[in-house]
Amino acid sequence: MKTDEEFIRLAIEMANQAKQKGNLPFGCILVNKDNGVILKAGNTINSDRDCIAHAEINLIREASKKYSYLYLNACSIYTSDEPCPMCTSAIYWSGIGRLVYGLSKKEYYKIVGRENPNWVFEIPARELLQKGGRKLEVIGPLLEEEASMVHKSQT
Repeated sequence: MKTDEEFIRLAIEMANQAKQKGNLPFGCILVNKDNGVILKAGNTINSDRDCIAHAEINLIREASKKYSYLYLNACSIYTSDEPCPMCTSAIYWSGIGRLVYGLSKKEYYKIVGRENPNWVFEIPARELLQKGGRKLEVIGPLLEEEASMVHKSQT
């Protein structure tokens, strides 16, 4: 049985693939209750010319076409980075029951900075999810140093 750490590493690999394709370095995977990876996605903002083509949004769009809300409730989403408020909300509305993330927003902003106010939207995923009626399990940050490398390295 794979561990949360192994799944986070797969999400980080998706982030690396997104970066290699000229997109922002974010990735995620969806794992079913039997520990099987059922979907993978990366950020495609640049290649799709779509400002909301975040990895999580791309994955959830596909997942909601293939699986029921109840099925997704037993699934876990693993993200290379703590999801932004838009993606956190999409995770909530999708029915996905568990979120595990690598790099925290706090550490992410230490790497990339806060100079451009258009790109800063700091609401922790846990805080936002506490506002909803449905409870999701949230694990993270996990393997933060490994998850940070995709933001630090040049490709």
